[in-house]
Amino acid sequence: MKPLVSVIMITYGHEKYIEEAIRGVFLQKTNFPLELIISNDKSPDSTDEIVKNIIKSAPENISVNYIQHPENIGMHHNFTSALRTAQGKYIAVCEGDDYWTDENKLQKQIDFLEKNEDFTLTFHNVFIRNGETLRADLDYEKRLSSKNVYTINDLSKGNFIHTLSVVFRNMKIEFPEWYFSSFLGDYPIWLWLSKKGKIKYFPEKMGVYRENVGVWSGKSQEEREFKTMLVLKNLIPDFEKFPDTQRNITRTKNTYIKNSLKHKSFAEVMASPYFPELKFKDRFKLMIRTYFNKKTK
Repeated sequence: MKPLVSVIMITYGHEKYIEEAIRGVFLQKTNFPLELIISNDKSPDSTDEIVKNIIKSAPENISVNYIQHPENIGMHHNFTSALRTAQGKYIAVCEGDDYWTDENKLQKQIDFLEKNEDFTLTFHNVFIRNGETLRADLDYEKRLSSKNVYTINDLSKGNFIHTLSVVFRNMKIEFPEWYFSSFLGDYPIWLWLSKKGKIKYFPEKMGVYRENVGVWSGKSQEEREFKTMLVLKNLIPDFEKFPDTQRNITRTKNTYIKNSLKHKSFAEVMASPYFPELKFKDRFKLMIRTYFNKKTK
């Protein structure tokens, strides 16, 4: 029977976490069949052995497609190749270092999408785990407390969606070449999907996001902001038919440019290829700030 939902789980070096991630999928209680696509990007540890052992106990309503890449292809190629194999009408995502805790998570999100065709994406609240410490993200809850329906314009002001929480309609996405060298993989996808419909938020905490174990954990704040700015810059042309969204992305991109330049020297600021993209008043402020910083050193 064709699955209604395809769960995509990419993994690389997740031997400490992958079992919990898979168990979180296996605990789901649904009235529909689903498939779990585990895509292993040639993990250098014992992830492969652990996966092969656990999937032997898959429930009857869950088919498992275990993909083992013979060579490391990178996170984004790993995800998109798994997405291309997905048979489901809907896609859920849980990376190999996160996990689900609510057995009714998928059923809740699918029930909503089945009844509301004007929505393309759903997401929910999560717990944050750092080592053995589990906590609620109170700032996140406060930020999203005012409503449970969002649009592309809301999302274009900044990402507020945890990857492990999403379920979305399986729609064709044309991935541009720049995407595969980007360090920010999920946010562009949510934006592209939200061109086609609204976004539903569930305030229930139905999964756990592991902090400080992903691709961003080894990056400095300055490097994270710079790489995010590059992603936003590449995204801007995709939203010509959404002028408000394009303005929001441009504004956020410029904020990242300012943040990345404000601690540079005057000479570095003037030589930056991104400096001319700022408004005149912002360029002027940066010039004054960095020039007089040089004078006082």
